[in-house]
Amino acid sequence: MSAAAALLIAMCIAACEPGDSNIVRGKRLAIAVISPADQAHVYEAAARASFSVDDPSLSLLLDPRLLPRTVGLAPAGQVAPSIVAEMRRRSVIHGTCEPPLTGTTGTARCNASLPGYVVRYSPVFAITPDSVQVYFYAQKYDVPDAPPSETLRFERAYQVAKHGGQWTAVREGHVPKEIRNEPK
Repeated sequence: MSAAAALLIAMCIAACEPGDSNIVRGKRLAIAVISPADQAHVYEAAARASFSVDDPSLSLLLDPRLLPRTVGLAPAGQVAPSIVAEMRRRSVIHGTCEPPLTGTTGTARCNASLPGYVVRYSPVFAITPDSVQVYFYAQKYDVPDAPPSETLRFERAYQVAKHGGQWTAVREGHVPKEIRNEPK
């Protein structure tokens, strides 16, 4: 069994336990107490696991609204400005965009120089002192005055570990559309 399959099975088993049955992201995990720079680097590790962040033709914009612990995409806090600044400094993101969460169809629209993806994160959840879990949501966006492109959205869960001062995604699990509360 692959590590991604094992992670997904563990997430599904955890989702069936009583008590915090409405929690789907970070079930049984506390929010990690790490510096803003480390949190930005964890978010960077998740982005690098999903995209070729150094590709100059790729544009990632940050939706600063945090993913909730429950089903859906409702805002659950904001990414701190210091984290946004660190992600921009490291060229992980090229700006911010907050597309509507409901009432729209098709691809999001953002003011940017080229089309790309809006990325959104959960809080960082502690597993061990040097290992965390984060949920990463990405949706394609178009720029104004461009013809609409095909809609693409996905969410993944990453376990990210710190080795030699660097945060790296070491495991990946796909998150079902039902957790995002999107149609199949």
